Amino acid sequence: MRSWFAECRRNGLPARRTAGRKGRILLGAALVLALGPLGAPAAAQTGMQDSMHDAYDTGVPQAGEGMPGQPALRPGEILPPPEGMSFTTDLDHTAIWVGDQFHYTITVDHSPNYEFVLDTVNKDTINMEPFQVLNVSHTSVPLKDGTSRLYLDLTLTSFTTGVTSERIPQLTLFYFRKDRGIVRAEEAAAESLTVPGPDIGVRTTLPPEPNDIRDAVSIASWPQSRWWFAWIGAFSLLGLVAGVGWETATFVRQRKVQRGPDRDKAMEAVRERWLSSVPGDFSDLQTRARFYDESYQNLKEYLGYYLDSPTMGLTAEEMPEEMQRLNSDRDLTGKVSETLGALETVRYSKNGVVPSPEAAQKIAQSLREIFASRLEG
Repeated sequence: MRSWFAECRRNGLPARRTAGRKGRILLGAALVLALGPLGAPAAAQTGMQDSMHDAYDTGVPQAGEGMPGQPALRPGEILPPPEGMSFTTDLDHTAIWVGDQFHYTITVDHSPNYEFVLDTVNKDTINMEPFQVLNVSHTSVPLKDGTSRLYLDLTLTSFTTGVTSERIPQLTLFYFRKDRGIVRAEEAAAESLTVPGPDIGVRTTLPPEPNDIRDAVSIASWPQSRWWFAWIGAFSLLGLVAGVGWETATFVRQRKVQRGPDRDKAMEAVRERWLSSVPGDFSDLQTRARFYDESYQNLKEYLGYYLDSPTMGLTAEEMPEEMQRLNSDRDLTGKVSETLGALETVRYSKNGVVPSPEAAQKIAQSLREIFASRLEG
């Protein structure tokens, strides 16, 4: 130390400033040497904690790792179910056509110490790409040996083309152990059961790389011998059309016949026929008898057209009732009843009642008034 101060004096340097600078340098070096061994473990501890957090967050054993107390898993290996639990898978089809629906069933037998969490198992939360989940249903039934059996049914479909088979993705189910003191699932740590999916065949009518979405159809010529069937079918169709037309025309013609003649024209024809049968002189007895008979028939026919009802079988007492039922004019109904009664008395009288010429003139006048009124009412 003394030699160092002596050298400073020989060189003309201030001893205090140089000593202070060197002291600071020596102090910094001592601190670095003292803190270096402590920094390395801290950094190593931080990296270890990060890796532990990553492993805890994943919750799934990775390749080369294993759960506590279990051997490490090889790449592609799935953790087997715990003791007291087993599962099977089943397909209702070994192969499907593109777009067909099929059922994929998972059956899990487990002891009462396990309980599965199925509240969130539905078609919206399950991802089975490339398959589309259409419906999910589950049920649990107790068995005779005290265990329980869980049925999980998934309705799937596939629209993948260009492949001959497709593997159903694995599905993870969560459960918890019913240890002592644990009643609800929220109080226990959730564990997972991974169920690998089976293979299913896929069939399609499309080629591997179709140019069009429609099926490829080869066009071939029709044998000439089969054209006879085409001609027979064409002639049969023509005959069917002709038969339908003929039946339609016949039906229309029958409807026209059943409907009968026009009422006004028919009433006018009966009136003209009666006028032509009225004699100019009623002095002859046979002429009066023939007039009464023809007038009786013409009047009943005339009333039949007017009422649009069969009246030939009605008597002089029944005719007014029919006219009143059809709301005919009251005065005209009375006149028809009186005239028809007089005609009927002469025609069907057993005592040989002979009307006088004056009575015949009166009946002719009543009929003229009835026919002239055209029975409007």
